[in-house]
Amino acid sequence: MFHDLALSLKSDVDLSKVGMIVSHRREFKKYKTHHPKNKLNEFTLLPEWEITNDHENIKVDFQLLAKYEKTLGVTSFQKALLADRRITQGAKCTYFQDYQARYTYYEQLQILQNTLIQVERLFDQIKPDFVISFICVTLTEYIANLFAKSRGIKVLNIRPTRIQNYMAFGNDIIEPSNLIHNKYQEMTDTDDPIPFLDQAEEIYTETQKSNYNYEGTSLRQSSSLISRLRRIMLKVLHSVKIFKLITTSLQIQYGHLRDNHDPGIFIPFYYETIYKPLLRFQLDLIYRKKYVRIEDLTLYDYVFFPLHTEPEKALLIDAPFYTNQIEVIRNISYSLPTGTKLIVKDHPKSYGKRPITYYQKILDIPNVHLVDPFLPTAELVKQSSLVITVAGSVGWESILRETPVITLGNTPYEFLPDTLVTKVSYWEDLPELIQDMINNYRSDKKAVLKYISACISESVPLNYYSTLLNRSNINNRFSDQSNWESEITKLHEYTKRCLAN
Repeated sequence: MFHDLALSLKSDVDLSKVGMIVSHRREFKKYKTHHPKNKLNEFTLLPEWEITNDHENIKVDFQLLAKYEKTLGVTSFQKALLADRRITQGAKCTYFQDYQARYTYYEQLQILQNTLIQVERLFDQIKPDFVISFICVTLTEYIANLFAKSRGIKVLNIRPTRIQNYMAFGNDIIEPSNLIHNKYQEMTDTDDPIPFLDQAEEIYTETQKSNYNYEGTSLRQSSSLISRLRRIMLKVLHSVKIFKLITTSLQIQYGHLRDNHDPGIFIPFYYETIYKPLLRFQLDLIYRKKYVRIEDLTLYDYVFFPLHTEPEKALLIDAPFYTNQIEVIRNISYSLPTGTKLIVKDHPKSYGKRPITYYQKILDIPNVHLVDPFLPTAELVKQSSLVITVAGSVGWESILRETPVITLGNTPYEFLPDTLVTKVSYWEDLPELIQDMINNYRSDKKAVLKYISACISESVPLNYYSTLLNRSNINNRFSDQSNWESEITKLHEYTKRCLAN
């Protein structure tokens, strides 16, 4: 996508030099094989696998790291390291909850130092006028953003607005998008008619009547025994090419595909095909009867907390101090008014990724109850007195359904009136904030419509996940039938517009 966008922009923007950070060696090789006419030889590439593969040769220079901290305007690089799950979490973290870091702290500093040196070298060589990226998920991206900010280079970081298929740039890797925030503030400061009002009204009304979703939302796969067995058989048949798979795994670990960030072939296969389905089956047996049933929700006065899937950007970048969600739940439970229960729902994508003991630890917290992970959030939001979220889109859904929201981390919608949504600064303030939001909540449809309008004004309708990222098993209801070239053209025009402003 970024390869084709760069080539497209060359016709309108002076791109005499293009630098590109590439993250996955095996996928990079596959791309070059399937696209022999690529122009990568015209780009200056920074492969992340070279940084991690060579980290053992780096002697950590603490004075150099301190110098970089001063140059880049940070007090510590811990947040940068935490942003990259491949460094600070275990080798299985994508497929199963794994907090055992695959690198020692010294090795993490080796990788960090090498990253700083290589990214600085790239910036010195390219001297970029702007940096374009998708939501930040790697150390190299995080460091590149710091260099851009320290040198006054414009950053365009694209992310979903979570409104249909609208994608928006922000000038930072964290939420909210300043472009949307500024547009919202501009509309709030004037009495001019709200632009795109009819479209905003339609989106607002539709969301209140149906389950909330947007382009890119993961769809639930059929969980019947027959469908599970069918998927397993297909994977087993595919794995008949066992010699090729073994060869590829060895190449990833030792050969020309060596990449410390690549989990290989067999770990994903084992967890997705065998371990997770069996764990889901066990979880169903153990916890099915312990879930609060949907028909019993009306019996409770409750606050709703949706768990985040882990690891993900919303936690690692926008809420790094709230990654221990069990302790978050404990603190919320201790802050509730007398007689109010806390209802917790796991993220469907995480069901089968967390150990059985994880849920028991949640249930051991007084006044906390679980519901079926696949229960529609609409029902839980509608009947709750308050929704508390770390940094998730359920908070936005709750605003649309006129339920008060408290957030803990950075969110796209956090600048809406504090009668709709408020952000916790200190845990000690939470009990009072909960009481205040429940007792003094006031709906503000006009503010919500302005926010939707600001998102539409400062974004672009784009088949980002379905076409440009070519992801399967996602909600593409908002995607049209546009082809690759037309989507690149739309992204090109939007990028050019944002660069001009």
